[in-house]
This record gives sequence, C-alpha cells and structure tokens, in this order.
Amino acid sequence: MTARPEDAVAHSRRHQTSGEHDGGAYTASRHHEIALMCDDLDSTVDELRSRGAEFAGDAQEMGFGRGIMLRVPGADDILLYQAHHAAAYTLGDA
Repeated sequence: MTARPEDAVAHSRRHQTSGEHDGGAYTASRHHEIALMCDDLDSTVDELRSRGAEFAGDAQEMGFGRGIMLRVPGADDILLYQAHHAAAYTLGDA
C-alpha cells in the first residue's frame, strides 16, 4: 500500500485538540503532556521571554519542583520546571 499525502493530513487532523468542523468550534482534552527540566527556572524563563516566549501565569511550587507552563501556539503547553530531586544525569555511574 502506498502512503498518500492526503492520508497524512487527514490523520493529523484527527488528533487536534481544538478546531472547527462543519461550522462549529470544538475542543478536546489534552492528549499529551511534555515536561522539560532546567537547572535555574527563573533564569531560563527570563531568557525565553527575551526571545519572545509566553507563559501561562507565574511559576508555582509543584512538590517535585517549581514549574511554569510554556505556551506553544497551536499545541498544548509544555511544563518547564526546576526539580527538587536529583537529576539522573548528575548521579554518576552505579
């Protein structure tokens, strides 16, 4: 079976979380959550804002770390957080 470009477009449309269909707007719950960890949340947020990034609200304590939601146009927000726990890449060899 040969893949056709129109099949890929139709497939991608089935997974949108909001849009318009038959003249009516729709929204669906999030399908995915992505989190990015950083070493210094405040510095990272400042740098990203200076490059035009937008955030939903202010940084909040989340138990496992401080986090803030980075807005991604046309997609779900991404959690950017500074962890309170040890990062695996700093634990060394076991």
